[in-house]
Amino acid sequence: MTIDIIIPTYNRRELLCKLISSLQSDQASLQVATINIIVADDKSTDGTREAISQQFQDVLIVEGPGRNAEMAKRTAIESSKGDFIVCLDDDCIPRHGWIAVVLPLLERGEKIVQSKVIFYDFGQEDLQDEAPPNFRVGFRFDMMPVAQLNGGYRPQYIEFSHEFGCFIAREVLKHTPLDDPNLVGDKFGSSASFSLRARQLGYRVFFEPASVIDHWGSQTGGFKDRVQKVQTKKECTPYVINLVHNFFYFGRKYRPLRVPILIPYYLVGGLYLSLKQRKNCLHYFIQGIRNGLTAPIKPVVPYQRMGT
Repeated sequence: MTIDIIIPTYNRRELLCKLISSLQSDQASLQVATINIIVADDKSTDGTREAISQQFQDVLIVEGPGRNAEMAKRTAIESSKGDFIVCLDDDCIPRHGWIAVVLPLLERGEKIVQSKVIFYDFGQEDLQDEAPPNFRVGFRFDMMPVAQLNGGYRPQYIEFSHEFGCFIAREVLKHTPLDDPNLVGDKFGSSASFSLRARQLGYRVFFEPASVIDHWGSQTGGFKDRVQKVQTKKECTPYVINLVHNFFYFGRKYRPLRVPILIPYYLVGGLYLSLKQRKNCLHYFIQGIRNGLTAPIKPVVPYQRMGT
């Protein structure tokens, strides 16, 4: 069995090197699987490509299109050859043995296996408490997809995968890609879209809490530098337009009866935020609603090639 680990990255050289060193240390203990690491460098300007080439000669580097993480992943997946593919953020560190505990599940026939992800940068803790909000998977009322897994402790099937830490069989990706052309900006919600499309094809996401990934986050680099993802306390940014757009796309496709309720919900919410907390929220909410309601829904684009 061959597993390809894909890491999209942008201007996080030091974090990426730390992650690869950790992966290779863990990889040395595996005897029944071959692990390949593929870095999708999305046109970094901090010497990432040179550093990886010098320090890790056995790591494959592919160049992304310079747009966002999802498109960088697409480039790497089309270059991959593994039986399974798992994507990682460049600012996370999987715990020792995270692959070993998943291998029996893949060998028994599971096609999509999600690790337990703990976002320490968002204040999460590693818990064994599956009550909300420590363990929640699905759409919120506002159609924001949620996959909060830090409290999970029982192996089980779940509705959504995360955008990383999910082992996906090659055969699944041949039928439906990770990315969705209907999502804009940094394509927030791609993992939910993929999971729902995969479920329509008869695949399910299995959650394995013994495989743990610690997400530490970073204040510099990454794709948020490109899409103005960081919100200030006093003023919204245009990033909000893309989020609202994506949520209305999900509403149109998966919860159409909720859309008439979402429109006043977002208008009132945007007005409240504009008056009480952040300027310009209503303006950006209106643009996001308009875009999300009028954009034509396009079919997903299959991978043009996958290594053989």
